[in-house]
Amino acid sequence: MPEFNPAQTMRPSGMEFIRQCLILSALILPCFWSSPAGATPVLPTSYTATPGEGIIQGGLYNYFDDTGRQLIDGSYGANAWSANVGNGIGYEWVGWQVADPVFTFQFSGPVNISQVGIDFSRTESSMIFLPNTVSIGGTDFTVAMDAIPDASHGTLFFNGLWNGTTLTINLMDCSPNDWLFVDEISFDILPVPEPSVLVLLTGGFGWLATRSRRAGMARHANG
Repeated sequence: MPEFNPAQTMRPSGMEFIRQCLILSALILPCFWSSPAGATPVLPTSYTATPGEGIIQGGLYNYFDDTGRQLIDGSYGANAWSANVGNGIGYEWVGWQVADPVFTFQFSGPVNISQVGIDFSRTESSMIFLPNTVSIGGTDFTVAMDAIPDASHGTLFFNGLWNGTTLTINLMDCSPNDWLFVDEISFDILPVPEPSVLVLLTGGFGWLATRSRRAGMARHANG
Protein backbone atom coordinates (compact mmCIF):
# COMPACT_ATOMS: atom_id res chain seq x y z
CA MET A 1 0.00 0.00 0.00
CA PRO A 2 1.46 3.40 -0.92
CA GLU A 3 2.49 5.63 1.96
CA PHE A 4 -0.07 8.38 2.84
CA ASN A 5 1.22 11.85 2.03
CA PRO A 6 -0.90 14.64 3.60
CA ALA A 7 0.48 17.23 1.17
CA GLN A 8 -0.70 15.19 -1.82
CA THR A 9 -4.16 14.79 -0.31
CA MET A 10 -4.85 18.28 1.01
CA ARG A 11 -3.36 20.43 -1.76
CA PRO A 12 -5.94 19.49 -4.43
CA SER A 13 -8.71 19.69 -1.82
CA GLY A 14 -7.63 23.18 -0.75
CA MET A 15 -7.45 24.42 -4.33
CA GLU A 16 -10.87 22.94 -5.06
CA PHE A 17 -12.30 24.63 -1.96
CA ILE A 18 -10.96 28.01 -3.06
CA ARG A 19 -12.34 27.50 -6.56
CA GLN A 20 -15.77 26.67 -5.20
CA CYS A 21 -15.70 29.69 -2.87
CA LEU A 22 -14.98 31.96 -5.82
CA ILE A 23 -17.85 30.45 -7.78
CA LEU A 24 -20.21 30.89 -4.81
CA SER A 25 -19.12 34.52 -4.35
CA ALA A 26 -19.70 35.24 -8.02
CA LEU A 27 -23.23 33.87 -7.73
CA ILE A 28 -24.23 35.56 -4.48
CA LEU A 29 -22.42 38.92 -4.42
CA PRO A 30 -24.42 40.37 -7.34
CA CYS A 31 -27.47 39.95 -5.10
CA PHE A 32 -25.79 42.25 -2.59
CA TRP A 33 -24.59 44.92 -4.99
CA SER A 34 -27.92 45.11 -6.81
CA SER A 35 -29.95 45.12 -3.61
CA PRO A 36 -31.84 48.21 -2.38
CA ALA A 37 -29.36 48.37 0.53
CA GLY A 38 -26.78 50.10 -1.68
CA ALA A 39 -25.66 53.67 -0.96
CA THR A 40 -28.70 55.95 -0.90
CA PRO A 41 -29.24 59.62 -0.11
CA VAL A 42 -30.45 60.60 3.33
CA LEU A 43 -32.13 63.96 3.94
CA PRO A 44 -31.52 65.88 7.17
CA THR A 45 -34.58 66.95 9.10
CA SER A 46 -33.09 70.39 9.76
CA TYR A 47 -29.86 72.31 10.18
CA THR A 48 -28.35 75.39 11.76
CA ALA A 49 -25.88 77.53 9.80
CA THR A 50 -23.80 80.67 10.00
CA PRO A 51 -26.09 83.37 8.56
CA GLY A 52 -25.41 84.27 4.95
CA GLU A 53 -23.84 87.63 4.19
CA GLY A 54 -24.46 90.19 1.47
CA ILE A 55 -24.75 93.90 0.85
CA ILE A 56 -23.34 94.92 4.24
CA GLN A 57 -20.16 92.96 3.42
CA GLY A 58 -19.92 94.54 -0.04
CA GLY A 59 -21.98 92.08 -2.07
CA LEU A 60 -24.28 93.07 -4.90
CA TYR A 61 -27.18 91.24 -3.23
CA ASN A 62 -27.99 89.53 0.05
CA TYR A 63 -26.99 85.90 -0.21
CA PHE A 64 -29.20 84.70 2.62
CA ASP A 65 -30.79 81.35 3.42
CA ASP A 66 -34.32 82.72 3.21
CA THR A 67 -36.16 79.50 4.05
CA GLY A 68 -33.73 77.80 6.42
CA ARG A 69 -33.77 74.83 4.02
CA GLN A 70 -32.12 76.21 0.88
CA LEU A 71 -29.07 74.01 1.36
CA ILE A 72 -31.12 70.78 1.27
CA ASP A 73 -34.10 71.66 -0.94
CA GLY A 74 -32.68 70.13 -4.14
CA SER A 75 -32.65 73.47 -5.97
CA TYR A 76 -29.33 74.20 -7.67
CA GLY A 77 -28.05 77.50 -9.02
CA ALA A 78 -26.72 78.11 -12.51
CA ASN A 79 -23.15 78.31 -13.80
CA ALA A 80 -23.69 82.06 -13.99
CA TRP A 81 -24.32 82.52 -10.26
CA SER A 82 -26.45 85.66 -10.74
CA ALA A 83 -28.84 83.99 -13.19
CA ASN A 84 -32.52 83.95 -12.32
CA VAL A 85 -33.64 80.34 -12.64
CA GLY A 86 -37.13 81.11 -11.39
CA ASN A 87 -36.79 82.37 -7.82
CA GLY A 88 -34.87 85.61 -8.28
CA ILE A 89 -31.32 86.70 -9.09
CA GLY A 90 -28.86 84.27 -7.50
CA TYR A 91 -31.55 83.13 -5.09
CA GLU A 92 -30.25 79.55 -4.79
CA TRP A 93 -26.82 80.61 -3.50
CA VAL A 94 -26.02 81.21 0.13
CA GLY A 95 -22.80 83.23 0.45
CA TRP A 96 -20.19 84.27 3.01
CA GLN A 97 -17.26 86.63 2.72
CA VAL A 98 -16.09 87.44 6.25
CA ALA A 99 -17.24 84.36 8.15
CA ASP A 100 -16.03 80.80 7.72
CA PRO A 101 -19.48 79.16 7.74
CA VAL A 102 -20.36 76.28 10.04
CA PHE A 103 -23.33 73.97 9.46
CA THR A 104 -24.77 71.40 11.84
CA PHE A 105 -27.22 68.97 10.25
CA GLN A 106 -29.75 67.01 12.26
CA PHE A 107 -31.09 63.61 11.18
CA SER A 108 -34.21 61.78 12.34
CA GLY A 109 -32.11 58.98 13.85
CA PRO A 110 -28.58 57.56 13.91
CA VAL A 111 -27.03 57.37 10.44
CA ASN A 112 -23.81 56.00 8.95
CA ILE A 113 -22.80 58.61 6.37
CA SER A 114 -20.20 57.53 3.84
CA GLN A 115 -20.20 60.52 1.48
CA VAL A 116 -20.95 64.24 1.66
CA GLY A 117 -21.50 66.31 -1.48
CA ILE A 118 -21.20 70.10 -1.45
CA ASP A 119 -22.13 72.13 -4.52
CA PHE A 120 -19.99 75.26 -4.90
CA SER A 121 -19.84 78.16 -7.31
CA ARG A 122 -16.46 79.30 -8.59
CA THR A 123 -16.47 82.64 -10.40
CA GLU A 124 -13.19 84.36 -9.81
CA SER A 125 -14.19 87.52 -11.71
CA SER A 126 -16.80 88.01 -8.96
CA MET A 127 -14.34 87.04 -6.19
CA ILE A 128 -16.14 83.74 -5.62
CA PHE A 129 -13.62 81.02 -4.83
CA LEU A 130 -13.57 77.51 -3.43
CA PRO A 131 -12.63 77.00 0.23
CA ASN A 132 -9.11 75.91 1.06
CA THR A 133 -10.33 73.37 3.61
CA VAL A 134 -13.56 71.52 4.24
CA SER A 135 -13.90 70.00 7.70
CA ILE A 136 -16.56 67.29 8.10
CA GLY A 137 -17.15 65.77 11.51
CA GLY A 138 -13.62 66.76 12.54
CA THR A 139 -11.97 65.35 9.41
CA ASP A 140 -10.19 67.98 7.29
CA PHE A 141 -10.07 67.82 3.49
CA THR A 142 -7.84 70.06 1.39
CA VAL A 143 -9.58 71.45 -1.69
CA ALA A 144 -7.69 72.29 -4.88
CA MET A 145 -8.50 75.78 -6.10
CA ASP A 146 -9.24 74.44 -9.59
CA ALA A 147 -11.34 71.47 -8.44
CA ILE A 148 -14.25 73.09 -10.27
CA PRO A 149 -13.74 75.02 -13.56
CA ASP A 150 -13.92 78.78 -13.30
CA ALA A 151 -17.26 80.45 -14.17
CA SER A 152 -19.23 77.33 -13.26
CA HIS A 153 -20.59 75.34 -10.36
CA GLY A 154 -20.16 71.70 -9.37
CA THR A 155 -20.44 69.22 -6.54
CA LEU A 156 -17.33 68.08 -4.68
CA PHE A 157 -17.63 64.74 -2.89
CA PHE A 158 -15.92 63.89 0.38
CA ASN A 159 -15.71 60.26 1.52
CA GLY A 160 -15.42 59.00 5.06
CA LEU A 161 -17.47 57.42 7.81
CA TRP A 162 -19.51 59.63 10.12
CA ASN A 163 -21.94 58.15 12.65
CA GLY A 164 -24.62 59.76 14.77
CA THR A 165 -27.71 61.92 14.65
CA THR A 166 -25.86 65.15 13.77
CA LEU A 167 -22.98 66.14 11.50
CA THR A 168 -21.05 69.42 11.53
CA ILE A 169 -19.38 70.89 8.45
CA ASN A 170 -17.02 73.88 8.41
CA LEU A 171 -15.81 75.70 5.28
CA MET A 172 -12.54 77.63 5.60
CA ASP A 173 -10.64 79.98 3.32
CA CYS A 174 -7.62 82.22 3.80
CA SER A 175 -8.98 85.57 2.65
CA PRO A 176 -11.66 87.87 4.09
CA ASN A 177 -12.10 89.34 0.59
CA ASP A 178 -13.19 86.10 -1.11
CA TRP A 179 -16.74 84.82 -1.22
CA LEU A 180 -17.87 81.25 -0.66
CA PHE A 181 -21.10 80.28 -2.45
CA VAL A 182 -22.99 77.05 -1.69
CA ASP A 183 -26.40 76.01 -2.99
CA GLU A 184 -26.78 72.35 -1.93
CA ILE A 185 -25.27 69.87 0.55
CA SER A 186 -26.15 66.18 0.21
CA PHE A 187 -25.47 63.01 2.17
CA ASP A 188 -25.21 59.31 1.27
CA ILE A 189 -25.53 56.58 3.86
CA LEU A 190 -23.18 53.62 4.09
CA PRO A 191 -24.20 50.47 2.14
CA VAL A 192 -25.41 47.74 4.53
CA PRO A 193 -25.66 44.07 3.41
CA GLU A 194 -29.11 42.58 3.31
CA PRO A 195 -29.52 40.02 6.15
CA SER A 196 -30.60 37.42 3.59
CA VAL A 197 -27.36 37.91 1.66
CA LEU A 198 -25.26 37.47 4.79
CA VAL A 199 -27.15 34.27 5.58
CA LEU A 200 -26.51 32.97 2.06
CA LEU A 201 -22.81 33.75 2.24
CA THR A 202 -22.34 32.32 5.73
CA GLY A 203 -24.34 29.19 4.99
CA GLY A 204 -22.72 28.69 1.60
CA PHE A 205 -19.16 28.93 2.86
CA GLY A 206 -20.00 26.68 5.81
CA TRP A 207 -21.42 24.05 3.47
CA LEU A 208 -18.33 24.23 1.25
CA ALA A 209 -16.01 23.88 4.24
CA THR A 210 -17.90 20.83 5.51
CA ARG A 211 -17.95 19.28 2.04
CA SER A 212 -14.21 19.87 1.63
CA ARG A 213 -13.41 18.28 5.00
CA ARG A 214 -15.49 15.21 4.21
CA ALA A 215 -13.85 14.84 0.81
CA GLY A 216 -10.43 15.03 2.41
CA MET A 217 -11.35 12.40 5.03
CA ALA A 218 -12.69 10.09 2.32
CA ARG A 219 -9.48 10.35 0.30
CA HIS A 220 -7.48 9.67 3.45
CA ALA A 221 -9.54 6.57 4.25
CA ASN A 222 -9.31 5.25 0.70
CA GLY A 223 -5.57 5.91 0.54
